[in-house]
Amino acid sequence: MTQTAATGVDLTDPANFEFWVSENIRVADTDAGGHINNTAYAAYVESGRVAHLHRAMAQRGPAERWVIAHLDIDFRAEATTPGQIRIGTRLLALGGKSATFGAGLFAGDRCIATARSVMVFLIGANTAAIPDDVRQSLRAGANP
Repeated sequence: MTQTAATGVDLTDPANFEFWVSENIRVADTDAGGHINNTAYAAYVESGRVAHLHRAMAQRGPAERWVIAHLDIDFRAEATTPGQIRIGTRLLALGGKSATFGAGLFAGDRCIATARSVMVFLIGANTAAIPDDVRQSLRAGANP
């Protein structure tokens, strides 16, 4: 079991995620040895995080957005093409102006990576408090 230090959530367990997306493994995602390149793992994490945030931001204006402040990835296993990666994303913590997300990347039943992303809410170019409706949407189904 691998838990995040702050929350105790095991990101290697698919049962701990409330939001899922899938991505095809592209040949361009692989290195010379045929394994998924580390930069592709970051893109897969981004895919899940952006889809999760898009759902929460559906009713917001274009000046309101999120920027990434921190990303860490633990590489746990190799994966190769062809195939799909399932990306589980969940809220780990919700602050006044930021949200922390956990992700698990799965090839079949095997967890190949876990990640933690800290996102900061902006209005225009300035950090801002996360609006109540966005907070409620992020918390829906989550157990931070």
